[in-house]
Amino acid sequence: MRRRDKGHRHGRDTTVARFALARANEEMVLADSSLQGERRVSVVRLAVLVLMAFSQFLVARWGTEPYAPVMDEARFLAIAGYLLFSLTAIVVLRHQKPAPRRAQWFPLPTTVVDTSFFSFMAWHTWTRTGHFDAGMLAGSLGMVLAFSVARYSWLHVLLSTVLSSMGYALLAGMTGHGSPARVSFVVCCYVALGTLIALTNADVGGMFLNLRRRDGLSRFLPKQLVERMMHLGDESLQPVQREVTILFSDIRDFTSLSETLQPREVLELLDDYFAHMTQIVMARDGIVNKFLGDGMLACWGVPDEREDHAELAMRAALDMRAKLQELNAHREQQGQPRLRIGIGLHTGVVAAGMLGGAEQHEYTVIGDAVNLASRVEGLTKAHGVDILVSESTWLKGGERFAGERLGEAHVRGRREAVVVYTLERRLPSGVVPAVQAATGT
Repeated sequence: MRRRDKGHRHGRDTTVARFALARANEEMVLADSSLQGERRVSVVRLAVLVLMAFSQFLVARWGTEPYAPVMDEARFLAIAGYLLFSLTAIVVLRHQKPAPRRAQWFPLPTTVVDTSFFSFMAWHTWTRTGHFDAGMLAGSLGMVLAFSVARYSWLHVLLSTVLSSMGYALLAGMTGHGSPARVSFVVCCYVALGTLIALTNADVGGMFLNLRRRDGLSRFLPKQLVERMMHLGDESLQPVQREVTILFSDIRDFTSLSETLQPREVLELLDDYFAHMTQIVMARDGIVNKFLGDGMLACWGVPDEREDHAELAMRAALDMRAKLQELNAHREQQGQPRLRIGIGLHTGVVAAGMLGGAEQHEYTVIGDAVNLASRVEGLTKAHGVDILVSESTWLKGGERFAGERLGEAHVRGRREAVVVYTLERRLPSGVVPAVQAATGT
């Protein structure tokens, strides 16, 4: 009992490790996205400052506005300090690498500096000229709030919204140039903009993470399992014991064929062949478990449980035979030798689940049924046929197919003989196979 509990605990630890790694990867993706956003903000910040300096030059040179601000020492120091801050941010961000913790705190001081600078400029202009430009302040603080589009968290958006609202309301109150209605309207606009940015960031970030997660999972997991993991998470990783149908196939005399080809040509041949066969398996709702040299292991009944797994596997085997005929016709036109394959099917109980650690893992099926499917495929050579089906598969799904019972055969590693059937074609609805009528099954 202790051993079982220990094994179960280790299995859970492995699953937790996978998801901990996945969460760490997601945080790193968000941190990278946030870093890219901060770099864009730093460039925009510098561009805005350059435009401000240029407009200040134009006003000083040709300006006729009665309330034009004067470049005094305080204003000069504020602009120079903000310029130094902008240049420093560009340099620092350019050499930074994504880090989740840094992505969380870095926007905080930059938001405070941005809000403080534009608020100070508006306040300084009012103290020197007595003029309060509410529209310019509202626009500049709104721009600071818009910087939150690139922020890491909704807390950054909240900070920008609060600081922009407080900055405008405080200055409007200090200068006496903002009525409660005007201040309330501007603050409500900031809140609406901040809410929209936060919701949009959450949706876009979620979609981005889902796309990255789906793309990553699709590299080593079947499509059906990817969909289950996207919806169920950890639950889809739990191992199950279930009756499935296994299909094992390989290319006949592939060793001698590969000796006549260059390694690159062998790879191209297998890539083209497996691409077609994989499409057939997936079209029949099966999963390709793995490629074993020139062999392929596919199964039906996992991760989604279904009763017609044997019939689907048999239909896929017939589709593979038909596709091979098309491929061989094309190969003959190109002056290439024909390919011959053997396919074996067996239905039995297997354990299906994830194997491996947090760094590398795969979804696989394990059990005697897998080994027996390989043995049944090996019998195709002895019987001179391309498809053989074990009796368990035939009884499960053979009522819609025509075939011949070849009798018992002994396979390596098993004491009991295996009854095998050929698989010839799929029967129209309502037709009883001759082999079933003759055997009374």
